[in-house]
Amino acid sequence: MLNRLMPPVFKYDVGNMKDLNERIKRWPDYDQIPKIDLEDVIVGKDAIEQLPDALQSLHVQAGQRVLAVMDETVILRKGEKVKEQVQALLSHAGYAVERLVLKGDEYGIVHADANQVQTVQSHLDKTCAVISIGSGTVTDIAKHACFLYRNENNCERIPLISFMTANTVPAYTSFSSIISKDGVKRTWPSRTPNIVVMDVQTLMDCPLHYTVGGVGDLFPVFGAFADWYLADCMGTATVLDGCWRIVDDIKELLIPYMEEVANRSFVGMEVLGKCLLVTGLTMTFARDSVPVSGYEHVISHMLDMTANYDKRKTGVHGQQVGESQILALINMEKLVTRLNRKLADEEIDISNCYPSEEEMKKKVLDTFQSIDPSGKMGSECWNDYSQKLKKWNDNRPKFEAFLKEWPKHRTVLKELLPHTALDCARALNKAKHPLLFDELDAPVTEERFRWAMRCANLMRKRFTSADLTYFLGWYDEDWENDIISRYYEIVRTVRAENSSAAH
Repeated sequence: MLNRLMPPVFKYDVGNMKDLNERIKRWPDYDQIPKIDLEDVIVGKDAIEQLPDALQSLHVQAGQRVLAVMDETVILRKGEKVKEQVQALLSHAGYAVERLVLKGDEYGIVHADANQVQTVQSHLDKTCAVISIGSGTVTDIAKHACFLYRNENNCERIPLISFMTANTVPAYTSFSSIISKDGVKRTWPSRTPNIVVMDVQTLMDCPLHYTVGGVGDLFPVFGAFADWYLADCMGTATVLDGCWRIVDDIKELLIPYMEEVANRSFVGMEVLGKCLLVTGLTMTFARDSVPVSGYEHVISHMLDMTANYDKRKTGVHGQQVGESQILALINMEKLVTRLNRKLADEEIDISNCYPSEEEMKKKVLDTFQSIDPSGKMGSECWNDYSQKLKKWNDNRPKFEAFLKEWPKHRTVLKELLPHTALDCARALNKAKHPLLFDELDAPVTEERFRWAMRCANLMRKRFTSADLTYFLGWYDEDWENDIISRYYEIVRTVRAENSSAAH
């Protein structure tokens, strides 16, 4: 039983970047890992007060212009508006603060797309500094605008500080940004902030539905590495061991501290926040979001892509990911079980696993035509998917070797899947995370979730368990019904256990 009076011990503590960097230097594959540009993470209950000092440490002097990038969301800290507090602190320190408020859609939601990035970029110059005040979307927009400005103007990096307003995403420390293109989310090379400010009081005061979104966005650690490993086996990706090591703290601390997270205690917010920042580092090491973005993330992206067509607001990303993770783990469990049986009976015909380019192009375009008659979304998805299809065809010998060496790969997959779908559902429930489709911040029908599961493999070039299931010809109506039935069974089990414990 966890002694909750004892503070958590982090092996890779982002609150001490000097020590973290010293620890990873001991790794045998350290030379393969990109240099961490993140200089510091300021953590504390009143870390907000250190913002002027953070600017000073980046050689931003009083009198210089500081662009504060934010959205229209009102964020409270001890009952006071955070954005106004930040501006007052910096103005009092002598900085010329310019507020840039990004406008949202009809629901007030800001989307990370090229237009928003351009808006920020147009306000930059070589002498300013930038502070992003927000969560993942605002952070990604500010990061990418600063990244593009430097590349296009051949200048020094603009000093950038990210002030965390919610424990929702790992974007704060990721070397990439998620920016939409023609309505399709894509991962782009970007940059990290110089400094991240993690004001724990702000995170404690953040509404719970955003916090549980952060919980959901971390759970792919328990499944996406297996997807990445499958992609490596098929010759479509290359796994980096350091990405698995840096998330040790998530594997050790996340689930035990779920109740503290749900209560938004200081220690709960510290654990969740630091785990999210470490997740950003694993993506930085991989130069992509792939270590923690597998089948579950594509399901969530597909839900986002249908929001406009369905006339519903875009939901909290992490909540959708958390529920999708349960579905993805069920799919992986079914996939492993059937591979065991089919290979034992020598029932897999490899020649049937390679659909033609013409067949798949039609399938991709037809799938997205149904939600975007303009065809732009389908064309963007085909551009990505066609690359995956080519690699799948070119690397047929790797697939054949994978099947022959299945016992070895099964052992590795077991190590990369430390928790079952039921384990994850139990932990998510402890964090007060929604478990059913209609419990999401932006409810989604079962029919739409089924569509997202069924078609997720067609969206991008990244290979996941969904692709292997499809190429093997196993994803059919019965397979899908089994996943949904098992999903509801798991939710009933968790809710029954919770009810029994309460009595």
